[in-house]
Amino acid sequence: MTNARMYYEKDADLGVFSGKKVAIVGYGSQGHAHALNLKESGVDVCVGLYKGSKSWESAAQQGLEVYEAAEAVKKADFIMILVPDEKQGSLYKESVESNLVEGKSLIFAHGFNIHFGQIVPPKNVDVFMVAPKGPGHTVRSQFREGCRAS
Repeated sequence: MTNARMYYEKDADLGVFSGKKVAIVGYGSQGHAHALNLKESGVDVCVGLYKGSKSWESAAQQGLEVYEAAEAVKKADFIMILVPDEKQGSLYKESVESNLVEGKSLIFAHGFNIHFGQIVPPKNVDVFMVAPKGPGHTVRSQFREGCRAS
């Protein structure tokens, strides 16, 4: 692993998102928590899903912009992949890979697909991990209770 550095809540600066868009790809346990927490923190966020997803209406009803995954990736500066590990490789090849350009960042909550080479991002894209300390409902409830970076 090259240039790995650990950051924690005390290191967080939401200002890095100023003028940028974050795409949360997936709206399950982790996806909904990250998307809503970012939105409520003032970050410009959208959700990327597959056409016909049962989560589409839920995300839209919660005030989020929702696009098909490829379109969300095109629109975003930061792309967080939050679909199950076994779906990430095909999602990456179908919707993400061709839409990554220099300057974008690719984010994961789990390193399985990077570690095992199922996803190999281009060298001109930053890749990092934001690993939550619990399931999505806990991440969301702790945020709502005020446990957030400022």
